[in-house]
Amino acid sequence: MSTPGINQLDADLQKTVKRTSYMRQLFYVVVLLVALAGQVSGAVEALGIPLIWAIPAVGALELGGIVVLANADVRRRLGEKATASRILSVVIAAFAVAFNWMAHDNKLLAGFFAGMSALGYLVWLMHTENQRRDRLRAKGDLPPTTPAYEVVGHWVRHPWLTLRAKNLAKADTRLGLYSSIAAAKAEKRKEQRTAAIAKVLHRKIRAAVDPTTADIAVAVYDLDEIAVRLADGADYDGLTALIAADLAPARLAAMTESALPPAPPPAAAPQSAPAPERLPVIDTQEQQALPTAPQPIPVPRPAREEDERRAAREAVARAAEAAAGPEPAPEPVVATAPVVSASPLGGLRADLEGILPAAPAPRRTRSRTAPVTHDAGEVLEIAEEPTLTPSTVVREGSLRNQVHQLLHDNVPPNDRRDVVALTTMVGDLLDLDDVERLTASNYVRTWKAEVDAGRRAAVNGRHLQGIVPGSPR
Repeated sequence: MSTPGINQLDADLQKTVKRTSYMRQLFYVVVLLVALAGQVSGAVEALGIPLIWAIPAVGALELGGIVVLANADVRRRLGEKATASRILSVVIAAFAVAFNWMAHDNKLLAGFFAGMSALGYLVWLMHTENQRRDRLRAKGDLPPTTPAYEVVGHWVRHPWLTLRAKNLAKADTRLGLYSSIAAAKAEKRKEQRTAAIAKVLHRKIRAAVDPTTADIAVAVYDLDEIAVRLADGADYDGLTALIAADLAPARLAAMTESALPPAPPPAAAPQSAPAPERLPVIDTQEQQALPTAPQPIPVPRPAREEDERRAAREAVARAAEAAAGPEPAPEPVVATAPVVSASPLGGLRADLEGILPAAPAPRRTRSRTAPVTHDAGEVLEIAEEPTLTPSTVVREGSLRNQVHQLLHDNVPPNDRRDVVALTTMVGDLLDLDDVERLTASNYVRTWKAEVDAGRRAAVNGRHLQGIVPGSPR
């Protein structure tokens, strides 16, 4: 606001103060005359005092309270409390009001005169107190008026902040409504900053000296100056770069990917094959006929049995090399001695009979059909077929279906290999571990029994169709 505007405001205020003063004085005179009329009429009627004597008597009573109040105001200007003068003034005014009430028989008229007497005293009392506050404010003994803060926006929502702003506005008359609130917020931040600096400073000094010395240092040092120097020496570029590094898009993308659960693997293409069948239950006789351990899931095998199985696999590999001719075997084989036999299959059988323990007698007698005999020509013709050189089959479906499909594709109709040789072949081609080889031997046994019984075609149509790629439909 410009200076001419302020001067105009001051001029209007002065005119208003003068006009209000004249109106107040006129009002007090009217009220005083009405109250005196009541006092005089009451004194004449109730006390029988002549009119000439009643006017000065009741005038002294009505004005006595005002005179004593003016004397108390003077003493208070001089710095005294003037408690006795103020109490006496109130007693005189109360007696004048009571006399107006009791001196008239008509209580309505008595109440009117008593009210006018009390009204005149209260108006004068307020005028005196207003003048006294103006003088105190002019001398600086009374705080100036504060801005009018909003009830809901300030006092209800932020009561303590508004109270702080009001106190700041009292201390500095230049602060207005919003500037005082801003100053209150700044002062609150300053207090929090000072408390944090004092806490850190006290901890640092106490680490080197005793706590009392640390308290003295915190009280002596200018914490505001420390805050200013910290602000001047702050590395805003480094702090900004530190925060910007955490907010980099690449870092946020990496954090988001790490926080998300791993995506499920893509679903395989639907196949026409039925759902994998459950593993069959092995009866007691079949468990006893297993070539390895008698338990379904054995513990680590003895060293002797592992050596025998390794030697059997090497023998199968040698037979495969002899049958395939120049083709390399699927797995590297350490040759120990050349195989000299008229037939690779015959040499394989000789090696297996020399390495593996003799098969239990009931295992061969359990055959559901009589074993098929072949002459030498047929054996030689079977041995010339490369039965151990097919590529590794893609393992899809259950282990039972994989074993049956592999036997169906790679074992000729008149093959005479026993369960041990066929299990070794299946384990090598499917790259099975020991537990899977044990389970596969059961599936080889059931397949061989079904083939010997003449139900091979039905088994292939029920279990193997559509399991391995390229299988006959």
